[in-house]
Amino acid sequence: MGLVSNWMIEQQERGYNEADGDICPNCVNDPALKAWVSNNLSATECSFCQRESEEAIAANFDDFMGIVLEGVWFDWNSPEGEGIMYITREGGFQARLSDSYDVFGGYDISDCADVVETIIDSVDNTSWVQRDFYRGDEGQRLGYAWRWFKHVTMHQSRFLFLKHENEQHEDDIPPAWMLGIIGDVIVKQLAQYPLIKTLSEATDLYRIRVAPEPYGTAAAIGTPPVQFATQANRMSPAGIPMFYCAYQIETAKAETIDPAHHAGQVMSIGRFQPSRPLRVLDLAELPDIPSVFAEETRHLIHPMRFLHEFTADLVKRIARDGCEHIEYVPTQIVTEYFRRMFRDAAGQSLDGLVYGSSREEGGKALVLFCENDQCAEPGGDLRKAIVQLHTVSHEVYPGESPPA
Repeated sequence: MGLVSNWMIEQQERGYNEADGDICPNCVNDPALKAWVSNNLSATECSFCQRESEEAIAANFDDFMGIVLEGVWFDWNSPEGEGIMYITREGGFQARLSDSYDVFGGYDISDCADVVETIIDSVDNTSWVQRDFYRGDEGQRLGYAWRWFKHVTMHQSRFLFLKHENEQHEDDIPPAWMLGIIGDVIVKQLAQYPLIKTLSEATDLYRIRVAPEPYGTAAAIGTPPVQFATQANRMSPAGIPMFYCAYQIETAKAETIDPAHHAGQVMSIGRFQPSRPLRVLDLAELPDIPSVFAEETRHLIHPMRFLHEFTADLVKRIARDGCEHIEYVPTQIVTEYFRRMFRDAAGQSLDGLVYGSSREEGGKALVLFCENDQCAEPGGDLRKAIVQLHTVSHEVYPGESPPA
């Protein structure tokens, strides 16, 4: 009786009942789980696809269950574990619960229905709530803070948001801390990822100026002089010029052309190259969010989830309707931070940002912290230059010219 009792206690503590059988990598989708199975082969037959071999091709399903459940517990908990109040007369737990089909179905564990069904049948817990239910997990709290930062800088305090408000809840992240936290996520929490990259002098950078007449000089096609920087852009407010460009001509066209206003006008297409190696923060090619089933990288999930959310918001498409300068305010502030204050682990600053084009799927756009007099002419003086013009071509944008 004691042996049976001890076995039952062990099953309770680990959260699932003993699961018989074996599973092969072919019956698993998630890369981390597939890798675990491949590294723990012990059986010659898969209990799910019935594949057989003289060599070991499948891992113990009971051990596999432990890896799966450990990962799921990263995101989910039982209502009792989260301290959810239970009131019988109010219908039970005072939170919206998810069942095991919703929870386990939310992960790409396997295309085999029998695998998922066996997992669910083995798990003791049947009702789930998100972990850190009342305060939100780290990624969620960072997301809340970013949305609050946007609200404050767009609608409350555009220039004095760095003042720390005294009436902050202990879990709140005030707007005054947001820029530093973004930098900390990039430099410290996600330090193992090469988010900061170097552009060589051989990198082609295309910038387009659209006007009724053609232009052919770096001064005319490059960053506008201060007195002509009258339009607010995604990363820069009016009056603070920056060098917007792209790796590909088509991306530069998509980012620059406004069909409603540029029909029949001349596109002066400048091919520039860096005059020295440039250090840029690449937000256009973020690493994938780690799998909850990969123990060695699980701690990176929350900061990477936040960075994905932050970047998607940073480059979301905004209608050109005259109101975009309000929507651009948070990204302009963040860009100013990256330009003036941000330093990497070695104490070095940035020359610009790379971001996904909002107007061409898969395209990459760049903003360089480069002023008009730092755009060198072909064969010109490079001592203070950041980019140099190499070639210019011209095209007329299709359509009729706008009425005079």
